[in-house]
Amino acid sequence: MISKFSTFTLKNVFVILSTIIMVSAVGTARAQSPVGVAAVVNDEPISIIDLVERLKLVAVSSNIEMTAQKSNEMAPQILQQLINEKLQMQEAERRGIEVKQSDIDVAKATIEKNAGLPDGMLDQFLEQRGVATSTIEEQIKPQVAWQKLLGTMRRDVEISDAEIDENLARIESNQGKPRNRVQEIFLPVDNPQDSAKVYQTAQEVLQALSKGADFGGLARQISASTSAATGGDMGWLYAGEISSELQQAINQLEPGQVSAPIQTIRGYYIIKLLDRRRGDAAAITDTRLDLYQLFVPVSESESEEQIKAKLDVLNNTKQTADSCQALANVAVDLGSELSGEMKGISPNDLSGPVSRAVGGLEKGQVSDIIRVDGGALLVMVCDKTEKSNLPDRKSVENRLLMERLDILARRKLRELRREAFIDIRI
Repeated sequence: MISKFSTFTLKNVFVILSTIIMVSAVGTARAQSPVGVAAVVNDEPISIIDLVERLKLVAVSSNIEMTAQKSNEMAPQILQQLINEKLQMQEAERRGIEVKQSDIDVAKATIEKNAGLPDGMLDQFLEQRGVATSTIEEQIKPQVAWQKLLGTMRRDVEISDAEIDENLARIESNQGKPRNRVQEIFLPVDNPQDSAKVYQTAQEVLQALSKGADFGGLARQISASTSAATGGDMGWLYAGEISSELQQAINQLEPGQVSAPIQTIRGYYIIKLLDRRRGDAAAITDTRLDLYQLFVPVSESESEEQIKAKLDVLNNTKQTADSCQALANVAVDLGSELSGEMKGISPNDLSGPVSRAVGGLEKGQVSDIIRVDGGALLVMVCDKTEKSNLPDRKSVENRLLMERLDILARRKLRELRREAFIDIRI
């Protein structure tokens, strides 16, 4: 990378940034600003207006109050992101990769869905908050182009059956451990000399998060991982699917908590634990039951004859009922308000007596009479589904493929930066 710094200082630019932010709030048009160039990448400029607009987009999408101090902290990182996007777009164009408006529209629709916005309302949402509508499209375009470029690299990546087998074996051996759903923000360290600077950026990100910034919004804007497109959401991870450094940090978090910056050989990660599901060493399959319970109330004040009569009803029903509908018909005749259907329930979620009673039943079978507080009941299995609690081979292959492509993408971007002429003017 060839980089030239002018005598125009950071202090100067942050005064300008603060001024532009205040001016833009009262509606000054983008094209009317006299402010100049923040950087030049292979003869293509990135204007200070581009930088300011992106800072405003970061503020809106991440729920950050973009004060002059916060602009000072975030502007260098955002400028580097804009430089990377410029390099990505230039490489895609060199390879003849085209980004159509339909591609951008699909990406915008995804953003709307993730943000809970009505269809087609993203532009209006941004305009109401003082962000030029072109800003989000200028961010989406290189992201789409880069993903298309990575698609051309897929043929260069081979995932062997042995690798898939090894990952599946490791996941199966960790079945008794919790599964975690996590988000990530990844800040790469491409040059070891930049490690301290990147760590400082990670600390600033962490501080913004502690003050209420939206994790997903920040991930979309500054994370260098492929998960940035989904707000850093990595989905549900089994033990063994993630590096030991990250797994160790995740294990120490409770749902809703955010980790301190985690250093790896590739850079710094910030992890948020969204949810955790406890594992079961024997639960290689996930069983789901549709049940119908027929309940009759039994009071201690009732005579033995009255109790026997109610239990006889349940005994007769057990002998004659051949479907859940038959139990439902009896419930109607008895006026049993506590009878009813339960769908998609795990045996682990049932109370002890009920879980034991239905544990060995198949579809269409009914339990023995179960005595519970306040009454007695029968439970029939209306439907039973079982599926593997492990990811399938294709899911494992796709995850390994994305990890490999992520490494290739960062390697390619480092190569582009080394070969580029980058003139930073602030």
